[in-house]
Amino acid sequence: MELASVAEADGGGMFERLLGRWSFEREISGHGSMTGVATFEGVDANYAVYRESGELRLQGGETLRAEQRYVYAKVEDGFAVYFHDTGELFQCVEFNAVEGEVWKGSASHLCKADVYDSEYCFHGEGTFVVRHAVRGPRKDYVIRTLYRRDQMAVR
Repeated sequence: MELASVAEADGGGMFERLLGRWSFEREISGHGSMTGVATFEGVDANYAVYRESGELRLQGGETLRAEQRYVYAKVEDGFAVYFHDTGELFQCVEFNAVEGEVWKGSASHLCKADVYDSEYCFHGEGTFVVRHAVRGPRKDYVIRTLYRRDQMAVR
């Protein structure tokens, strides 16, 4: 799927739920943790730029500033996530399960010899969780990020 070929609709309005400012807490099993702020800034009705910045604390005690960017695109039944610098597809997330008021989506990404199996869970308007299980010849860890809507920011 190319960045320019997006559908006009998405299941449950998941793309629109992303827009705005979020605080986040991330745990990287066996490696460290990160806290920071993320924004999903709409470019138009179908695209948003994701920017995160924060403090990464490695398990050994070292603290670093970290930043990341992606491009999100509205697609049928969810959204696609692209690497900002290359435009390559990271994941296409389909939301096909609703349990109570929790919308669940999943996706996978093969990166050379590593597999990123991911789950995205939206808990109403206030929080969502992204979980990446990373497996490969030299990788075996889970990245879990909890996002909370920044109540001080205007959407």
